[in-house]
Amino acid sequence: MAFGKSKNRRRVDTAQKKEAVKSVVQTHGPSVLKGLLAAVLTAGLVWGGIELRAWALASPRFQLAEVNFTGLTRASRTELVKLSGLAPGQNLFAMDVPLLEKAMLQHPWVSRVEVTRHFPATVSVEVVEHTPEALVVLGDLYVLDAEGEPFKRVTPGDGLDLPLVTGVVRDDYVKDPAVVRERLKAALEVARSYSALKLGRHERLSEVRVEGGALALVTVAGQEVLMGEGNTEAKLARLTRVRRELSAKGLAADVIHLENRARPGWVAVKISSSASERSGASAQ
Repeated sequence: MAFGKSKNRRRVDTAQKKEAVKSVVQTHGPSVLKGLLAAVLTAGLVWGGIELRAWALASPRFQLAEVNFTGLTRASRTELVKLSGLAPGQNLFAMDVPLLEKAMLQHPWVSRVEVTRHFPATVSVEVVEHTPEALVVLGDLYVLDAEGEPFKRVTPGDGLDLPLVTGVVRDDYVKDPAVVRERLKAALEVARSYSALKLGRHERLSEVRVEGGALALVTVAGQEVLMGEGNTEAKLARLTRVRRELSAKGLAADVIHLENRARPGWVAVKISSSASERSGASAQ
């Protein structure tokens, strides 16, 4: 009797295990199957991607046939192609676009560059060049852009007829370029405002002199206009009126003082026809 009871118990345990396994399969089977299917699909996609890339890198369909440049004025297509190493037959998929852009930025006239691949066989290069606004003496003679950045040394082939910014010390620029750039930007802003006036041939701007925080303008005829600091538009309006009054009287000035901070509306003028100064010529 005892033996018979043990045999029945084993049958019951086996049946319970089967039911437990069946329950687990029914509960977790679909999710396990989905996981296996996802793993198979992922492996297939990875393998397919590797094969597709290998084909694309070897296919003559994606060999470079044409390069189009836009925005070139002073930089040339030949120079930029040489710097970048672009050549017919290169595979577009194998190109390192950031490296191409970095290489072209080595050209002194190039400020920004964007390289775009157009599959299957064309590359476009959009170039933004520095806009020269003035020259600056920093030991050597450099070209300044609108941001006050001395972006290249002046060379004989540049052919630039621009105002000269003086009074900036090279050591100061090396020590703190950001501060000096702000001074240069301020000088360029005043130069821009001055050049926007209706100027005669002899009144064209030749030099902007930086004197600490103050500025002085020098014309091609040698006339000095001491601007001081700030209130540029109001000072230039007074300058225009004073010049008009001097011209009506047949006079010309060597120096025009607009930097009187105590009496901003007053102008002092040194007449070029004599050594005397006439002070207090109100331009209000």
